Amino acid sequence: MDTVQEPIARAGSGARPPAPAEAGSISSGGTGTVSSAPPRAGPIPHRSLPPLKDSYTKPTFSKFFEEVRAAFSARFYLLELEAKRAAWSAAYMLAFAVGAALLGVTAWLILVGALIVGAVNLGVWWPIAVVAAIALHVVGVFFLVRGIRSMVENLTFGATRRSLSRSQQTNAPQSATPSSDQAKATHGSSA
Repeated sequence: MDTVQEPIARAGSGARPPAPAEAGSISSGGTGTVSSAPPRAGPIPHRSLPPLKDSYTKPTFSKFFEEVRAAFSARFYLLELEAKRAAWSAAYMLAFAVGAALLGVTAWLILVGALIVGAVNLGVWWPIAVVAAIALHVVGVFFLVRGIRSMVENLTFGATRRSLSRSQQTNAPQSATPSSDQAKATHGSSA
């Protein structure tokens, strides 16, 4: 009778009950089974369930803060690694951009030189061909500088400054109103 009630008492305490004895096994008084029979074929127990803990630990504030610190520490470490990778990528991008610009300028100079040589081969006096190339470049520089000057206003945060100046103007009359009320009060008391 004790052997039947013992697994029920253990199940209520959170411990797993012992496995039932199989056919052909020798029982050793409820402390376990020794079997000479091959294991029976059956469903494989679920491995996704966590094992039962022998002792339950109560969550505490210190454990909570330790977990939060560990989580933020991992996030900041990830942020640091990504920032380093971004910095190196930006440096390489800048170096590649400088290299591409140099190659582009070199190609442009070769193209202009080839156009001048072609014009000279067609019978144009070489100083006139060079002056024409320089004049075309000066016209190009003029339009580029004009475009740059038209975009300077975009760098000054004009809309934000106007918005701030409007809010300061609306606050200014409100601050002037109490002083005028105070002036009336002082003039009224002196009269």
